[in-house]
Amino acid sequence: MTHIPWMRTVMLNKEFGILLLALLVVMTGYGALLPVLPFFVERLALAEGLSENSVLLHFGILTAIYPATIVFTAPFWGHVSDKVGHKPLIVIGLAGFVLMQLLTGLSTTLFMLYVARIVGSLFSSFLVLVINAYISDITAEKERSQAMAWSGTAVSVGVVVGPGISGVLAKNDLHLSWRMGHFLMDRYSVSFFALAALGMVVLIVSLLGLKWVKKSIASEPGKVKVRIFRRDRWKQLTVLLTLSLTIQLAITMFETTFSLYARGVSNYPAAFIGVGLLVCGGVMAVFQPLVVNWGNRLIPHVSAQILYGFLTAGTALMLLAVTQESALILLTIGLFALGASLAIPNLLAAVSLKGGNSPGQVLGIQSAFNGVGQIIGPLAGTGLYAVAEPAPFITGGMLLLTASLLQVKVILKTKSLLNKT
Repeated sequence: MTHIPWMRTVMLNKEFGILLLALLVVMTGYGALLPVLPFFVERLALAEGLSENSVLLHFGILTAIYPATIVFTAPFWGHVSDKVGHKPLIVIGLAGFVLMQLLTGLSTTLFMLYVARIVGSLFSSFLVLVINAYISDITAEKERSQAMAWSGTAVSVGVVVGPGISGVLAKNDLHLSWRMGHFLMDRYSVSFFALAALGMVVLIVSLLGLKWVKKSIASEPGKVKVRIFRRDRWKQLTVLLTLSLTIQLAITMFETTFSLYARGVSNYPAAFIGVGLLVCGGVMAVFQPLVVNWGNRLIPHVSAQILYGFLTAGTALMLLAVTQESALILLTIGLFALGASLAIPNLLAAVSLKGGNSPGQVLGIQSAFNGVGQIIGPLAGTGLYAVAEPAPFITGGMLLLTASLLQVKVILKTKSLLNKT
């Protein structure tokens, strides 16, 4: 594909806009699910005569299906994307997203809900990595960080907007009447049908607006076996994958335990908890493109930006464990989100650059590691919280600060190589 000059052309480019829209809708669906899923599961579980304790179990399993699917399938789909082109998988993924929303909204038993989550996750969990691979292909290397920053912004905005949409739509049941009869849409199902309709619109736009460029990956003569996890890939990506896993683990640990901590320790109301999460998502949405576009003026090197991002986020989490004043809590959350904004788009760009002509493959591996972090984070966070309330923030902060030592090693190694030349 032809590289597109940044800021003047990419932001006005039809394909890039469609890709950002698809990311926004998919992550809005992810964000919209979390507030209503506990009530949805509770209604179905109690209707089947199950205990209230089982609601938490089913909620945990249903929430974990999506990231677990990413862990086991992302490298495969990333490789397929590089082989057949990104558009077919984006279309399949959006169709899977629409199907998942419809099946979820129509679910009247827990079995149906599990089927909806499993089938939908299998056919849509790879969307983010394939879209990022497409973005990687239409941007030059020097523009990669900026493009990934806008990708991260679309993801963050979707996660922030999603709960708001489901909260508004879940206020009342929806009654539809026509000659043939009357259809009652349960209030917890309304948001899923709305997202299915929105996903269908994006699916049609993607079919019409995206190009299908079949890619050809050169292979060594005489070798027909496909290796998704090549040894040289592991060697190149070890540090980047470790950092990606760690930052995702810390973010999900924070998101899971902040509401418990704020309510249980500081006795803050639900409204304040919502504001705190909104600050986190909002700062990441605003600052990711700002940091990447203008961060070079303050921190010239990408490696240094990743390092300062981990140091800032890690320090902020440690401070959150000892902060009680509401304004300081929000400020600390903002600093944590700022640190994540420095790290995440630069990690995405660095990984995609390691892929050369096969960005889907390496982004698939990174997505799998992100999924591991997203599974471990909530489990570890709630477990640590049961031991000691501040423990999740202290542990998350220590992990981020420890991981930053890996980036220090990378920077020192790079400087040593430059000095030799």
